[in-house]
Amino acid sequence: MTNPIKGEPASVVPFEPPRPLTQGTPTIDHRSAVERGAHLLALSTLKNAEIPYVVAGAYALHVYTGVYRETKDLDIFLRQQDVERALEELATVGFKTSMLDPVWIAKAYATDDYFADLIFNSGNGVAKVDDLWISRGKRAVIHGLPILVAAPEEIIWSKAFVCERERFDGADVNHVILACGETMDWRHLLRRFGPYWQVLLAHLVMFRFSYPGLRHCVPRWIWEDLLDRAKQEGDEAGQEALCRGLLLSRTQYRVDLEQWGFQDARTLEVEAFGGNGRQDSTRGGR
Repeated sequence: MTNPIKGEPASVVPFEPPRPLTQGTPTIDHRSAVERGAHLLALSTLKNAEIPYVVAGAYALHVYTGVYRETKDLDIFLRQQDVERALEELATVGFKTSMLDPVWIAKAYATDDYFADLIFNSGNGVAKVDDLWISRGKRAVIHGLPILVAAPEEIIWSKAFVCERERFDGADVNHVILACGETMDWRHLLRRFGPYWQVLLAHLVMFRFSYPGLRHCVPRWIWEDLLDRAKQEGDEAGQEALCRGLLLSRTQYRVDLEQWGFQDARTLEVEAFGGNGRQDSTRGGR
């Protein structure tokens, strides 16, 4: 391949993609003692109460890719039916708890600065935390405590829909594919996306662009499968006024509802939004 800027042959540098960290892999944690203590208290409290959960967010990204990210929150993914008891258990050890949004998230504050997000769905209501989130979790250790982190397939599924103007998780998706793509269960991931397979295709296009020499990290069959689907699909009959953009960005597609007369696909297709046709673009989140 030639350099697209200079028209000269591009140099090729041997590269070893990141690999998931093992339990014995030394890591550098720059979090303060207070933050580590708050997160450990939340995790150990839920574990001692035998409430099933997996950890995602910055901690899981670090486990799979080695990428360290400064963040004050801890993302705990659990089933919706376990949220109330989890909040009760955390309150008994001093956390201030609240249900922030009934679509997807509750909060537990150890201090004003350090808190845990208790997430039972994605902000758009698509990636609901079910038994498979828990059973497919991978063993890891956080601050000395053995726990489960969310599987890479579930992480990609939930992050793929985060396309806000101020936050886009496409790089996280790419980095997880880079680290885990050759060992992931791609058929399971495809089932997770279901009717929203176009979102997965879009991210795979971005991956192929970002890593032109590592396209083999994504199996050829899934690429060809999604391309065949794209070639065969046409306009969806009777859906001229439907906008699925709010499944990707709660704010950037609000104009479609408020000024252009589109219908919010979340209220029509997503169980967490009631399927009642209410066009409330302020509900949900990332």
